[in-house]
Amino acid sequence: MVEKQVLRGFLANVEVVPPLIVTFQFNPESISDNKAVNYAERNTCLCEDTPGKVYTGGGERTISFDIKLHGLEQGTNMLNPTPVDNGIATELAKLRSFMYPKADAWATIGSGEEGKRISSPPTCVFGFGTKILECVVTGMSITETQFNSALAPVRAEAKITLSVIEEKDNKLYTLDKAHRNALSALGIQNIKPF
Repeated sequence: MVEKQVLRGFLANVEVVPPLIVTFQFNPESISDNKAVNYAERNTCLCEDTPGKVYTGGGERTISFDIKLHGLEQGTNMLNPTPVDNGIATELAKLRSFMYPKADAWATIGSGEEGKRISSPPTCVFGFGTKILECVVTGMSITETQFNSALAPVRAEAKITLSVIEEKDNKLYTLDKAHRNALSALGIQNIKPF
């Protein structure tokens, strides 16, 4: 009997070497995928055929979800197997790194000064099933819920909000748009995919 492996969602920063990848230990129970749409009021007209609102453009697409981290299993953190860090400290540090602008490491070499801040936040790749999108983390709330005897966190819940980068030259956005359009076309024709 072949055992099926459960796919895991992830967040990854592929701009650093080695890449920072947070694989979801437990997949979210739900994911909210919201797209704002902007309308403007049209000047009132006595014409019945004229709509009261006019589409002016799409707003930002946001994805939000909650994940749980659990580090009580022995050897969960193989890179830092000390009593203090053997838990979820490394995973929490990786998650928090998505919230801060990157420092220019090259500016610090030999200068004795702190690196120059880069104004834009780091981007990340969000992967969950057929959704593979380049995003920016716009919100993160981490609640540490259990600690070991050295007071290192061993359980936590994280609420994460992402803003999808929807630019024409973004290959992941273009691929996602083509995938959505293909599925919509199948829906219109009432054809079963695969």
